[in-house]
Amino acid sequence: MWQYIRQILQLVLSPTRGWEDISEASVPPDEIQRKGFYPWIGITALSEFAPLFYDSGRTVFMAFEMAIAVAGAMFAACFIARIVMGMTLGAHVDGTLNLTKVNTLTLYMIGVAGLFQIIANIVPATLTVIHFLPLISLLIVFKAIPYMGVRQDNAMSFLLLAGIATIAIPMALTGLLSLIVM
Repeated sequence: MWQYIRQILQLVLSPTRGWEDISEASVPPDEIQRKGFYPWIGITALSEFAPLFYDSGRTVFMAFEMAIAVAGAMFAACFIARIVMGMTLGAHVDGTLNLTKVNTLTLYMIGVAGLFQIIANIVPATLTVIHFLPLISLLIVFKAIPYMGVRQDNAMSFLLLAGIATIAIPMALTGLLSLIVM
């Protein structure tokens, strides 16, 4: 789990080097998912209890509901993003699409979204800049182009497709589930 968290932080701080390290480590996606992503979902869900310390309008029951919504959204988004990327990215890469890399990219990008959710929950002030943190994800996806083996003429379409799959879908699911529980 600590390697997963370290690599998420490295992707945010230095995306190019982060993807290089992930490529060098060559950990199978099922191991990343089991040892890193699933515990990270739990940590992200637990961060929903942080606003109880500074938001008097938040109740334990509301925090519990939001924790379930966030965990469910991250879990579902992982599988939906894999399907979307697996179906659409094949035409954009050199040779055949490497599904191992697709799964790895998905796990790390949704983990990055979880990091931004944790930051938003821990920071007691409603800062506008926090709402723009997901834009950093676009840079991280852009820096994944060499890792994924995307042809240079398809870089922007890859960025769009991967951005929708790994950024927009998790955000939409989280918003939808939080509206349902609240």
